[in-house]
Amino acid sequence: MQATKVSRLVLIALVLMAIGFALTQILMGQSSRSLPVPAIAAGAMWILGGGFALWTYFAKPRLKREPGARPFPPLASARLAVLALAGSRTGAVIAGFYAGVALASMGGMDTPAGWSATVNGFLAALGGTLLVISSLWLESLCIARDQGTTSQR
Repeated sequence: MQATKVSRLVLIALVLMAIGFALTQILMGQSSRSLPVPAIAAGAMWILGGGFALWTYFAKPRLKREPGARPFPPLASARLAVLALAGSRTGAVIAGFYAGVALASMGGMDTPAGWSATVNGFLAALGGTLLVISSLWLESLCIARDQGTTSQR
């Protein structure tokens, strides 16, 4: 298994940004309404991204096998690496989609629904970005290293 490339995550986010932008433009063109983005979507992304970051922070001594910390079993470390891979890709999808929705909704910011969709979309996109960053951090700690070698990315 190779480390996640940031360029791949950016590509995923850009594709989903285009999809979110297009869907919102289609909806606005057909019904003159902006795509509703609930505030709970942004809140959920911030909680998930923050939870990943906090868990990574507290698991860091065990993952780095620091003296005095009981290390995770190898299978648990592998599962954490897969969780980190899934988190980074999910965060890129969500950040890209909601960024596209927010960009498309900016034209309707003079209405309460357009303003809400724009602000909540950007907040959800930032929460997705937090999830990507914390997942990449967790993944970097899960890379298996042999004794006496340095990690190669």
